[in-house]
Amino acid sequence: MLVNAAGILRSEHTHRTTLDFWNQIISVNLTGTFLMIRESVPALLAGDRPVVVNFSSTSASFAHPYMSAYAASKGGIQSMTHAIAAEYSKQGLRAVCVAPGSIASDMTSGKGPGLPEDTDWSLFAKLAPAIGAGFAGPETVAGVVAMLGSQDGAFITGTEIRIDGGTHF
Repeated sequence: MLVNAAGILRSEHTHRTTLDFWNQIISVNLTGTFLMIRESVPALLAGDRPVVVNFSSTSASFAHPYMSAYAASKGGIQSMTHAIAAEYSKQGLRAVCVAPGSIASDMTSGKGPGLPEDTDWSLFAKLAPAIGAGFAGPETVAGVVAMLGSQDGAFITGTEIRIDGGTHF
């Protein structure tokens, strides 16, 4: 099993996003995921019940202000996951994407995204989970990843699993 969970989240107004800023996010999130897959596929195919689990984000499918580069990188990961699933399905390799949102982490605690000083906080009103009392812990996502690597996930491939507590109905 390969779990591509490394990534960075940076925020900026799109019109202020420099090419270097854009390239850093795309490089770490999208290109890093690609490189890990490329180098791992031979070993995965030699194994039993191989699966690639890529981390995307709800940002790939839903509007998260100030995060256009991040959203593009995560959308690319979702698309790549579909392609990998199709390409290697006959060889038994599964590829699934988890799309966390409203999960407590350094990225969501205010340490990660570095929102612009003139952030319009009203744009975030739709980004609260519908269930529970605030953001869920990372163990919520870990449980889904563990399931995907087990026999319980053996019939899941080429799709995304959104883990966001109903933030995006």
